[in-house]
Order: sequence, then structure tokens, then C-alpha cells
Amino acid sequence: MRDLLKRFSSRFLRRIIKSESGVAAIEFAMVGGPFFFLMGCIIEIGVMNFTEYSIQAAVQQAARTLRTGQAQNLAQSAVQFKSKVCEIAGIVVNCNNLTVHVQAATDAPAYTFANLRANLPSFVNVGPKADGTPNPASFTCGGPSVPVGVIASYEWKIVFPFLSPLANVHGGTPVAGTTRRLYGMAILRNEPYMATNTCS
Repeated sequence: MRDLLKRFSSRFLRRIIKSESGVAAIEFAMVGGPFFFLMGCIIEIGVMNFTEYSIQAAVQQAARTLRTGQAQNLAQSAVQFKSKVCEIAGIVVNCNNLTVHVQAATDAPAYTFANLRANLPSFVNVGPKADGTPNPASFTCGGPSVPVGVIASYEWKIVFPFLSPLANVHGGTPVAGTTRRLYGMAILRNEPYMATNTCS
């Protein structure tokens, strides 16, 4: 009986070792998880870059209304200008997460780009601070022939954990390593348009 069991068990073990059924499922289980995770990261980075491109295009187009004096002569408000940027950017942007900062040069009568550069904040400082409190906002459109800077920042909540090194908003709320601030920027000099009004 012992010999029979020994012969059967050795034959059974050899058959298990040589068997290839189920190998594809095991290999897929080993490779599938990392593959789908990597695909998710690639998709998120792609959508993030597309969103930033959309914001940049929207800012450039909306800034043209400042340059030509349309926004000023219509007495456009900060809320209306932000709505214009959101409308152009399209469905990829949640307008609640978008902050628009418009700053004009203040060194009358020269109105230089050097002055604008000195007063224009970094895009990281446009939008909520790391603890959730708002940074100082501005909506000064400038008059004819005045340099103006427009920055729109957008809070992108990172989904995949290994993308946290891309985060550039740290500490407090939002939690460190979960938010990347995307932005679009336009620097321009207003045309010498006929001024009949100013932004409100």
C-alpha cells in the first residue's frame, strides 16, 4: 500500500509540475495590476495636461477682451470675466476650483512691464493657500496702453497616489501631496482704445 501511495503521489506531483493550464491567468494576475495602475497614471497625466492647455487657451482668448477695451467699456466684473474664462475652457474645468487674477501696471504715467512684473504674483499664490484660506485677489483691467497680466489657476485633485510628487500645493487643507495647481497666463499691453468706462 505504501508503494502504491508513493508511486501515485510522485506521478501526481510530476503531473502538477508539468501542467500549464491556468498559467495565463496567474501571469495576468501578476502583471495586470501594475499594468492597469500605470495606464491610470498615464490617463490622469494626459487629462491634467489637456486641462492646463484648455485653461491657457481660455485665458489667452478672454484676455483679448481686456486688450481691446471691450471688458472695460462694458464695465465687466471679476465674476463675469471668470465666467468667460470658464465658458471658453469648457467642460474639463470645474469653475468652483478656478481662480482668476487680473493685475495692471500702476506706475503712471509710464506704465511699464517692469512694474507689472514686480506686482504680478506667482501662479502658486493665485487661489487658495495651503491651509484653504484665499490669497489676495485682484481685478484691475487697466486703461488704454497699460500693461496687464492675467493668471488663472486651477486646483487639480490628484487621484493616483504615486503621482503625489507632481503636487505643488502642500500642507493643511488640501492635504499635502494631493493637489496640483494648474495655470494659464497672459501678459499684454492694452491697445489705445477709446475708453468710455472701466472694469467694476
